[in-house]
Amino acid sequence: MREVHLGWNSDTIERSEFKFVVEICDYFEVIAHLEITPKGVRQLVRVKFQADKNPNDLENIPFLEVEGPLTPHPLPDDGEEGIMVIWNRHPISIAAIGFEGLHIIPPYTIDQQGLNVTIRGLAEKISGFLKTVRILFPPDSVKVVDMEHFENNMINVLTPKQIEATTIAVKYGYYENPRTVSMRELSEISGIARSTLQEHLSKAEAALMILAAKSQLE
Repeated sequence: MREVHLGWNSDTIERSEFKFVVEICDYFEVIAHLEITPKGVRQLVRVKFQADKNPNDLENIPFLEVEGPLTPHPLPDDGEEGIMVIWNRHPISIAAIGFEGLHIIPPYTIDQQGLNVTIRGLAEKISGFLKTVRILFPPDSVKVVDMEHFENNMINVLTPKQIEATTIAVKYGYYENPRTVSMRELSEISGIARSTLQEHLSKAEAALMILAAKSQLE
């Protein structure tokens, strides 16, 4: 298993089709992948629009399609922040779909600072995907981490869905004391059903507790 951190700086974003996203949004944060198909990725995104921009402007970007708001919240208006469901059909997203067992790990954000994405998968899948990325959208930085010697660490005892759930929970303060987000709010943010999210977190917590206890007994 390997993990790769890909980075594109602000100048590179400005020279790419992603510049249109930055021109419309102060930030465009992908917080979950809801559906992955050969035609694109259905994503849950948190967006802060610039003063005179709104979801209709995103529709003018060829690789994005706005499906709608996160129920029951309305679509954000000019200059507002909100959570929406979109379809991303960028060539890189389509390319990633072709590599079975490759996981692009949310959350990740496109903004004035650039874009940084974390990918996990088997070494041969990572290698193939990197070759494709270097053709379609060459990154400014690539950091490859060989994770074979971390077989017993916390990442490897969790499923991809448990990792996604715990990442979002930590990011939005679910494990802070006091908590800054409720399970209901976390469910709305992630787009994952409350009962399913609770199950992912409970199993992840149990797996990590067992791992911690075993490390003390060895």
